[in-house]
Amino acid sequence: MYSKKIFRIIHLGLILSFLCSCAMKNLEPLPESKPEIADTYIIGPEDILQIHVWKQEKISVTVPVRSDGKITVPLIKDVQAAGRTPDTLSFEIAARLKNYIEEPTVTVIVEAINSLKISVSGNVNSPGVYKVGGVVSLTVVISLAGGLNELANDKQIRIIRRSQDGTENIYQIDYYAVINGDINKNVSIYPGDSIIVP
Repeated sequence: MYSKKIFRIIHLGLILSFLCSCAMKNLEPLPESKPEIADTYIIGPEDILQIHVWKQEKISVTVPVRSDGKITVPLIKDVQAAGRTPDTLSFEIAARLKNYIEEPTVTVIVEAINSLKISVSGNVNSPGVYKVGGVVSLTVVISLAGGLNELANDKQIRIIRRSQDGTENIYQIDYYAVINGDINKNVSIYPGDSIIVP
């Protein structure tokens, strides 16, 4: 009976050590260069868009981008908005409205940006998802999350960043060095990044 328990404990220990070693292999230093970001704003879920159709007040609307990334426009119903620029979205809406209106001129204005978010989890005082206006520093992110709590390992903070091809990369940052004067380690955090404080 005791040998079975010992065997289970050893087996569990081997599995955990394997998983930890796999996770650590994914860690890499944060690259010096910033991630590729489009020159123009990319619409995201929860953004508020103003769709103006020239001389067509009944069709001109202000709409939120739904969680599925779509908006609803009179006459043409659902249109994919998330992941596109305002210009490309206005061209598609105009093209689809041609079935109902002669030579429609459509302008898309982002009235409110609500999709630029970062998430902070782990040993911080206020974990959660935070809206940011753009790129912010790591110290700003930690401040938004209420600072580190007493259990935090400030030498192994991790940043998860998704590249444009959809792959996720994990980077490890020594925040202890930042608060002790190493400004170079106060890295930039981009909308869409996730911060994990172990």
